[in-house]
Amino acid sequence: MYSFKTIFNNIIFLVFIQCSLYAQNYSNKHLKDSISVLIKKNKKEAALKLSIDALKYADQNKNIELQIYWNTKIGDILKNNHDFKNALDYYKYVKKLSLTTKDSLAIAKSIFNLASLNNYEYSLAVQSLRDINAKANKRTKAFKHFDYLLNNFKNIKGTDTIIAKTYANLTGLYSYTKEDKKVYACAEKAVEYFRKFKDTLSIIGIQNNIGVTQIFNEEYNAAEKIFKETLPLLKDTANLKVLNYKIIYLNNLSQIYTKQEKYKQSLNYLEKSIILENILEQKKHDLSIAEIEEKYSQERKIIIEKEKSELWQLWIGIICLVFVFIIIFAFISCRNKNLKSRNLNLSLIQNDLKNSNEIKKIQNENKNKIIGATLDARIKERKYIAEVLHDSVSSLLSSANMHLQVVDKKCNDNIEEIDKSRDIIKEISEKVRDLSHNLMPVVLLKFGLNEATLDLCEKYTNSEITFKLINKDVIPRFHEDFEIKIYNIIEEITNNIIKHSAAKNAIITLNYSNNSLDISIIDDGNGFDINCTQLQCGIGLSLIKTRVKNFKGTFNIHSKINAGTRIEISIPVS
Repeated sequence: MYSFKTIFNNIIFLVFIQCSLYAQNYSNKHLKDSISVLIKKNKKEAALKLSIDALKYADQNKNIELQIYWNTKIGDILKNNHDFKNALDYYKYVKKLSLTTKDSLAIAKSIFNLASLNNYEYSLAVQSLRDINAKANKRTKAFKHFDYLLNNFKNIKGTDTIIAKTYANLTGLYSYTKEDKKVYACAEKAVEYFRKFKDTLSIIGIQNNIGVTQIFNEEYNAAEKIFKETLPLLKDTANLKVLNYKIIYLNNLSQIYTKQEKYKQSLNYLEKSIILENILEQKKHDLSIAEIEEKYSQERKIIIEKEKSELWQLWIGIICLVFVFIIIFAFISCRNKNLKSRNLNLSLIQNDLKNSNEIKKIQNENKNKIIGATLDARIKERKYIAEVLHDSVSSLLSSANMHLQVVDKKCNDNIEEIDKSRDIIKEISEKVRDLSHNLMPVVLLKFGLNEATLDLCEKYTNSEITFKLINKDVIPRFHEDFEIKIYNIIEEITNNIIKHSAAKNAIITLNYSNNSLDISIIDDGNGFDINCTQLQCGIGLSLIKTRVKNFKGTFNIHSKINAGTRIEISIPVS
């Protein structure tokens, strides 16, 4: 399934493409028409400039079809302006582009352009210098291109017009080289094609070339026959080209009869020719006036067309913009609706998370309070048991031992059971003292945290590990409960070092300054990965963290595998 956004984006894209194609096609047609008008008015420079601009646009868009068209158009303008060198460059490039398309018709047109350019340049040179060998290299190239067209494109669909023009051009070329048989053969082929196209003017032009060639070869009867057979085609004297051809035909017939010394017939055709020449001059004069009127009308028409085009383009632009705005508005409305729904869901999720976090916070606080209360109760219990053992049980054992001493002195005989009883009492007293000390060190209660920690270091130091205490400042006495809790933290950490670290050395540092007790415990043991969840959630560390948190202090562990461990604790002291 496509999303709403994707569908609307595709619609906008299709509308934009269609509008662009329409505008582009309209613009190209309008431009081609404008250039054709400029060429008819002999405004070649303006036509050339417009064509070059159009070619730049085609090059930017890499439109091969337009590149072929505008390169050909520029070549045609340059050719008619007798700039043959630059025209040749454009025609060659057209041929290169046509070969990339593999379009036979386009390739044939490009080769014909090259052939006709060489033929035109050669013909002008012959006419101006009156030497058929002037620029003979151009004639050779023209023959080469025309022969290539006849050999490779003669039976290809769509090339009939090009083949017909090829035969027509060869008729003129062979007439220059005086190869009469080839002239007649090519002319016959050209006429055959042009009859099929019903192109009367082209047939008249070819027949005229044949007749002139026959006059030049003094084949007057044959020339007379061609001109007389073609004259019936020259009925449409309203067409200036037809009228001009008719005048030429009449003059040629007059020349033929003069050569045959048939002066009466020659004069008859000459008079007809003169009458038609006067008519032609009058029509040209009328046409000039008509052209001026047409020019004004055409310019007015172009202005109106331009205004219509601009108005139409404006309406198309407005319609497209309105359509795009509607789509954008619909898209934004849909998007805002989705955003509102999403924001509502996010708000609900955030509220749930907030409530969940608050519940977790309360749970953690309650957990810490419970753990703290449990630890406090355990310390009080241990303190109470230690006091009972030290003050009561030890006193009672000492009193019992004294009574046994009195009994032993009063008895004259040495009673073995009394000595054994005294030894048992002594052993019990030592165990009670040790138990009392383990439950609540006497050194801690009498001399404070610093001395108790020093005593702990001495007690835990052995052949496998050495504990050392460092004091940066004098550690004062604190509240008894505070000292007991801090001592328990240090004792828990040292027990972990002995059990798990395999360390050789451990250093405990105590520092008191600015109402803060800072404790640092460093060992050179195995270390561990502090990101390990199992270690982070261990009971020992959890109890230590909870105790420090209850003091509103900070607890940090720095450790790496095989690089030892450093624990830093900072506790504010009020």
